Amino acid sequence: MLLAHRTAWAGVWMCAASLTCCPDLVVAGTASCHTHTAVAGDTLIALSQRYLAQPQHWQVLARANHVPNPRRIPIGTALCIPVDQLKATPRPGVVLEVVGQATAQPDAKAGLASSPQEVRKGDAVPPGMTLRTSPTGYVTVQLADGSILKIQADTQARLDSSQHYEEAGFYASVWSVLRGRVESLVTHLTGGQPRYQIKTPQAVLGVRGTTFRVATDARRTLGETLTGTVAVSSGKQAALLGAGQGTVAVGGSQVAPPVPLPSAPDLTPLPALFERPLLRMELPTAPGAASYRLQIAEDVDFRRVRAEQTDTQPRFRVSELPDGVYFLRMRVANAQGLEGQDAQATFQLKARPEPPIPTAPGHQAKLRAREATLNWTSHPQATRYRLQIARDADFKQLVVEHADIRDTQLIAPLPAGDYFWRIATTASTSTGALDPGPWGDAQALMMREPPAQPPPPKLTPDALQFTLQAEPGQRFEFQMARDDGFADLIKAVSSDSPEVSLPRPAEGGRLYVRYRAIDPDGFVGPYTSPQLVLLPSCVRSGHGTCVRGRERFITTQP
Repeated sequence: MLLAHRTAWAGVWMCAASLTCCPDLVVAGTASCHTHTAVAGDTLIALSQRYLAQPQHWQVLARANHVPNPRRIPIGTALCIPVDQLKATPRPGVVLEVVGQATAQPDAKAGLASSPQEVRKGDAVPPGMTLRTSPTGYVTVQLADGSILKIQADTQARLDSSQHYEEAGFYASVWSVLRGRVESLVTHLTGGQPRYQIKTPQAVLGVRGTTFRVATDARRTLGETLTGTVAVSSGKQAALLGAGQGTVAVGGSQVAPPVPLPSAPDLTPLPALFERPLLRMELPTAPGAASYRLQIAEDVDFRRVRAEQTDTQPRFRVSELPDGVYFLRMRVANAQGLEGQDAQATFQLKARPEPPIPTAPGHQAKLRAREATLNWTSHPQATRYRLQIARDADFKQLVVEHADIRDTQLIAPLPAGDYFWRIATTASTSTGALDPGPWGDAQALMMREPPAQPPPPKLTPDALQFTLQAEPGQRFEFQMARDDGFADLIKAVSSDSPEVSLPRPAEGGRLYVRYRAIDPDGFVGPYTSPQLVLLPSCVRSGHGTCVRGRERFITTQP
């Protein structure tokens, strides 16, 4: 594995030798040697015993440094100790965080169990282990030197090598990313030796200490450097990515020239508080953006990513997050697929206990009454409910407020006017403290004066005529019956005019009348209460018409 490590960097070095503008790449490409500065008493035999995995092979140092006398080395001489010959101790990584589903496949050559195992926080990641994340999985691994690899959703990555070179004083590690996307935070190397690589089917990326991202599929590799410098090699081509640059490697032999990464998008419109379990985010579009990536994590370092989405528009819907404080970041991808700098924000989700559902009256309801009976569903966690009624949708002009309602109904006297009402659930925590939930959506309510009782009718030999109080454009439905339940209906008429005429029953007696108004917007108001009319029988003339007699009208319900 060390030979592969050396060979890969040798490719970068050869390419870098022809690039006079890239001194950092030359430094990054010197992974094949650890430099030792000779001091008094140094000999090649002593140095081989100190540094080499096979201490007897001091001739390796002699050939690498062209030293004619292994016992006499001038003080201050810079000696190359080949890295692939250094003695080293394997150092496993450790799983810092796991979100969602992920499996680990141990190295079969090591004689470990060959079946995939579920990845858990605290698991060791020895060299040769392959980690696979599900479409909703996310795993964070820390290496012995403190470097971090974040394995994102639907990704397969293998730790090929993780070594500690004690005498040389540095670590070296190699990851293979077979598919998917990873993000690396590499601990800065003070000794100047490159020792962190990511290999993909198309390229090798190596660093001294930086933050960078790698994505790969069956045909290409994307490299994105956020801080520091990253050397990228593919076949005989290489490139050096500075902070804020990216490149694309295709087919294992082509590395595109570095280009600037897209700028961070604007998160200014993002709310600081969400009060619904379904988070709806609609943000401004960014110039030149081909797609957007959104990540939501429980920690500021994004090691516990709870949600990740991509879309061609900055419109996201996120669900199934528990209440709490979250860290959000979003970045833009250009037409090549290179993703840019992150914009970050913090928000709070307080969506529970969820508000009950208003059941009556409905949104934008109109009531012709002097009081409103408000109803809502029962929340299983509720110990009480809060309710507000206001003149405005922002609830700054409150007219009714209750914080300790124990039922699912409230009767509120309200004069005519336009109102808004909303309801919220209050639950109890495990300690018994009150836990008020968010307000539900505002429900518009229009209160109108109830219909006036029908005035005493004007009696003619053939009709009962009523003149009603009316608003412009109203229509009316008028009924007359022999019982106050209006089961024994005598007559029902519809009228576009407040002047309503009912045929006079010849037999007279106890009659009941009522009406309701239909507004121009189609709202059907309530019937008035039944009104009693006492009417004598009609005495017919020889012509068959009623002869006027004495009549008495009572316009109150018995």
